[in-house]
Order: sequence, then structure tokens, then C-alpha cells
Amino acid sequence: MNHWKFKHWVAGYIALAVMVLVTSFWTFWAVRAMSYQGWWEGWYFRLPYLAPGIVGLGLTLIMIARPRAGGLLIIVIGGAFTAWWWWQISITAGLTLSNVLTTLPFSGLLVVAGALSLVDGHYRPRLRSEEGPVPSKEWLPRKLRYVLAIALPLLVAIIASILIPLTLFPQTGNQQDGTGLIRDGDHFRSLCVQFVRTVAENHLGGQSTQYPAELEIEGNWELDITIYHQGEVKGAGGSKAKDEILPLTLEEATVNALEEAHQKLSQEDLEEARFLITFSYPPHFFTQVDNLFQLIPRFEYYYSHSFCLDDRSFSFIEYEGEGKELVEGLVIIRSLDKQLMLEKIEQGKEFLFRAMDEDEHGFYKRYDTEDDYFGSRLHTVYTASIVYTLLKIYDFDHDERILAGIPGWADFLLSMQSNDEETYGAFHYSYYPPSGTKEKSFPVGTTALSIFTLLDLYERTDDSRYLESAKLGGDWLTTMQRPDGVMYAYKNEASGGEWAYGENESLLYNGQVLSALSRLYITSGETRYYDVAERIAQHFSARVEKEGCFLGDDYRWANPISSAWVAMSLLDFYRINQEDYYKDIILKCSAELLERQPKNISNPLYSGSWYRAYSTSGNGWLAEVMMTMYRFCQEQNTDGCDKYEEAIIRAIRWIIQNTYSEENTFFLREPEKAIGGIFWNYEDRYVRTDSLCHALNAYAGMMGDWEDGTLLSLPEQPIGVILSRLRG
Repeated sequence: MNHWKFKHWVAGYIALAVMVLVTSFWTFWAVRAMSYQGWWEGWYFRLPYLAPGIVGLGLTLIMIARPRAGGLLIIVIGGAFTAWWWWQISITAGLTLSNVLTTLPFSGLLVVAGALSLVDGHYRPRLRSEEGPVPSKEWLPRKLRYVLAIALPLLVAIIASILIPLTLFPQTGNQQDGTGLIRDGDHFRSLCVQFVRTVAENHLGGQSTQYPAELEIEGNWELDITIYHQGEVKGAGGSKAKDEILPLTLEEATVNALEEAHQKLSQEDLEEARFLITFSYPPHFFTQVDNLFQLIPRFEYYYSHSFCLDDRSFSFIEYEGEGKELVEGLVIIRSLDKQLMLEKIEQGKEFLFRAMDEDEHGFYKRYDTEDDYFGSRLHTVYTASIVYTLLKIYDFDHDERILAGIPGWADFLLSMQSNDEETYGAFHYSYYPPSGTKEKSFPVGTTALSIFTLLDLYERTDDSRYLESAKLGGDWLTTMQRPDGVMYAYKNEASGGEWAYGENESLLYNGQVLSALSRLYITSGETRYYDVAERIAQHFSARVEKEGCFLGDDYRWANPISSAWVAMSLLDFYRINQEDYYKDIILKCSAELLERQPKNISNPLYSGSWYRAYSTSGNGWLAEVMMTMYRFCQEQNTDGCDKYEEAIIRAIRWIIQNTYSEENTFFLREPEKAIGGIFWNYEDRYVRTDSLCHALNAYAGMMGDWEDGTLLSLPEQPIGVILSRLRG
């Protein structure tokens, strides 16, 4: 082959090399992912991870057979995949130059391979014609390409399938050490905290400690122990050992934590203290490789998850002689039953009572757990929501304190309704008790949710004040609709006494208004409320027809919370307009919401929360919506109602995991004040009262459907696998 021919043949081989490299990488990724994921399910659960490698192999074979068509296909798919991957990274980890360069070889390089294949396709017919009818010269390189395209990724898969399990899960030893005596993760954690406490007590008393046989496991241990007392870290110490039994390492770390304490702990202090034990996973070959894997989006989550867990620790906190599993500082709840929910209803109710201002009888929006502070202003919308929830709880447990609180709460709510000509009937957003000032901000959602509560109070008490107030609020809402049916988001007093309207569309506010006016029409029968509600419903249904059920607005990208408000408010409208058209939209969109809740149970930190729902308020609202849709499904005698029930159970487990309890308040100075409150998420630990209201509405609404016993249980990796990685 002369120089000209070689120069143009080489383009095809470079394209082949690039495609084989990319396919081999994704094959390696698939084997690695399958080693970590799906161990709680059958082998078929892990098959989707093979898809990228199979697609890569398919594109390679097409490229070899039809270089022009294959090259064009690779450019389109590779370019689209690269754009999608970078977009995912931009909304999660952040699109930095480092991330671009890290991912480019495994996505953008496909475009280069496609371009080279087009060059190969352009010159290959000419080369064949010049070589003449010599089939052996044509047959050999063509067959060689097929062999390389298939054999190399297959070889990578075989080698990875053998080496990865051996590297990740080394043998745990024989029954002569304590490994075989440990039943499960809970047993191991409890043994450790009990031993650490014994060491601490004996150390202060000048006594030695006998090592438990179950923990005499030899390994390369690295761990830290932190001592919490009355919400503060009083001491921290670590230990690192090679080829040593675990009790020696635990003992050394405990003694170091005691001796490095800021102030000497007494035996009395030790009784109140709690020990946090954190094991570090020893690094191995895959630690660096995992830096790339962390940028690969999981097919079930909105954020990137690492398939390698070596960057995470194995932690647990002491509580009443047991070790409670911790992930990212959060106590993990793996089992859900009815009794636990009953406990959370009672604790949540008590927290809501604490969130009330004793003088004004209004309620606060949030509670700062670190500073033990509810804030300086009372919120109308949160007062309305809390009263609405307490009334639902009264239906469940008949707590007479709730009935006794109605007059004070209702008077505060009525006092927040504007009598000014410009905003007559609207509800002020908030109130500052020290100055007696009402905020001149009037979101339509505040008035809408106030109507919810006022109508409930009217139905229970037959007090006409509540209905008249609700109608005044409804009258103001009818003045806040744009010609296109969308509600102005708010009306606020601006500087100079001018009034500003919120022009941006909020699905949340529009949904709240649609629900409020639909309910108000049912009670009052006045058509002006129906007319405004119908225009919102028509706007919502038009958007669903055009964009689908997963919707966003001018405040948020497409997300399940806004989408749920569309479905939920259309359900309220369906109560006054029972056209099948609206029912079909409700059932379609609620079913789609079900599908957007991940089913993966391998990571309890997120399992049960919705894609793009980042807080307990959003997920609590979705649980409440699923409860309502479950009832609607039953009313309509529709198949698949159990799917809503399952979604509610998954969400409730996650919400309870994010609820303050005696187990997880070890870092708070005033833990008893936080118990029952639901914090925003595992990173931001302040309590939002709306999170608690949504959750309690879902709990109380479903309690009558469930029997005693376990409703959900998330499995943990076998303790033998965990120990094999901890011991190095």
C-alpha cells in the first residue's frame, strides 16, 4: 500500500480505535455498576447498565459496515449525548473546565470518531477500485475490524467481571475471628457502641476492659470517635492500625477522644454523652477511577451518584445502648410501621403547638434549631395551613386542645384580612408582633390557603363569619386574574405608595387559587368563583396538552411539585365540572407523578423522595397529593390504586427519616424543642412548619388503611461485605 493509500486507510482505523476505547470504557462501567447496584434484587434488575456498552458496540459495527451512515449516526448520537451529559453536570455538579475535559473522552470523542468514519467512507470506495479485484486484501482488514470491535470490549468485560468483585469484596476470613458471630449491621453497630462506652467508663475509673469475642476481627482499621454532650462536641479522637484486631483500635480511639476533650468529662457527664463512631473505607484501585464515575448521571436520580462508596464513611451514633446507622450525619430509618407513624403524628402535633405565639395565636414559619429561635414575625399562610392540619388531626385523635384553640387562631386569621380599598378582602402575608405591623404584601396563595381553612371552620362551626371572610377573599382573587386566565402572583405596595403586580406565572399559586375557588363555589354556589376557576382550569389543561404533565413555570424548571398542584387543583375543579376530559388529565398526570418517584432502594438517604423535589416540604406535599389521588382512584374504581399507596409509604419513610427525634438530635443544645419538627433536608436542618403540615395530612389521612406490622423495609448490604471493605 503506497503512502497516499495508507494515509486514507488510517482514518478508518483511528475511528475504530476511538469507538473500541469508548465502548470498552462503558463496558467496564457497566460491570462495575452491576457489582454495586441491585444486590437486593434479581440479576435482571442490573441489565439496564449494559445499555451504553451495547449501544457503543452497535454503532461500531454499523460504522464498519457502512462508514458514511455510521459516521453520521455517531456524530448525531455522540453530540446529543455530550450535550445532555454536560447539561446534567451543569445543573448538579457545575460545568467546569475540569468536568468538561474529564467527560469529553467518553462522549465528545464520539463526534471525532464519526467525522473520521465519514472520511473513511469517502475514500474507501476509491481505494477499493484502485486495488482491483483482490478480495483477500479487502476481506482481511474488514474482518479484522469486526474482530477488534467485538473482542476487545468482550475481553474488558471478562477481566472486569473477575477482578472487580475480588477487589471490592475480599474474603472476610474464617470463623476463628468474630466475623461469623455478627448477625447483621445493627448487631455490629451495637457491639461497637457498647464496647466504646465500656472502655470510656473503665478508663475514667482506672480499669482495664475485656475484649468481646465478636469484635476480635483482624484488619487494617481506620476510625474516629466523637463525643457529644448536650449538643456539643466535647472530644474527638482517632486511631489507625494495620493487621490489628478491631477492639484495640476502638479502645485507642476512645481513649484519645477522652484525653483530647476540651474539658475533662465526669462519670455523670459520660452517662449523658453519646458516642459517634466513624469508620473510613481504605482506598483501593478504583478510588481515582470513581472521580469520573461521579459525573455520570444515574438513570433514576436528578443528581449524580457515585458507584464507588469509598469516599463515604461507615458511621453510627449511640442511642440507648444501640448503634444507629448514619449517612451524611443523618440517622437512617430502614423500617416503617404504623406505630412509628402514630408516634410522629403525636410529636408533630406537639411541635405545631409550640410554633404558636401565645399572645397573638398566630404561627411561625420556621424554627432555627441551632439558635432555638422561631423568628420575629407570624405568617398568615402558615397559620392557615397549621390550623387546617390540626383540624385534620382532631378528626383522627379528638384532642380537645384543638377545639379550644379555634377561637384564638381564627381571630388572628380574620385580623389579617385587609380592609383597605386597594386590597379589600386579601390577606396580609405576615405580621410583626413587636411593632404591630402587617406586611403590605398580598400573594394570591396566602388568600387561597386562608380560604381553605375558613371553609373548613365554617363547615365545623356554622359560624357565618368564616364564610363571609372566605367570600371576601374569593372576591379579591377574582380581580387578580389576567386575560389569559393566569393569576397575578401578588399585589405588593412598592416605594412611593405605588402598587406592583407579580407578572410571572406560578403554578403553585394558580393551583391554590383554582382549588380555593372551586371549594368556595361548592359552598356558596356563586358563579363568579366558578368562572375564574374555569379559566385557570382551561389554561392548565391547555398546557398539559401542549407540554405534557411535567410542568414548570416562571419561578421553577419543570418539577413534580408544580406538576402536582396542576393535578390536585384540577381534581378540585372536577368536583364542580365532572367532564371526563378533566378526569382523564388528572389520572394521566397523577400516574406520571408515580413514575417520577425513584424505586431504587439501595441508597436510603434519598429513597422515597421525588426527582427534582429537594425538600421535605415538596416531598411532603407530594405524599399528601398521592393520598388524595389514592382516594380519587378508589372513588373512580380505577385499577392500580395500590401504586399510590406504595408511593405514599415510600415517601413517608423518607420524611420520617428527616424528622427530629431523640435518636438524631445529638448535635442540638435544646433537642426536646425540635422533636417532631421536620427539617428542610439533610443539609439544612431548620424546621419548616409547612413540611410538617403536609406530612401530618398524609399520615392522618392514611392511618385507617393500614394494619399493624411492617409496611416497608429497606435492606442493608450484608455485614460480611461491609466488614470486608472496612478491614481493607
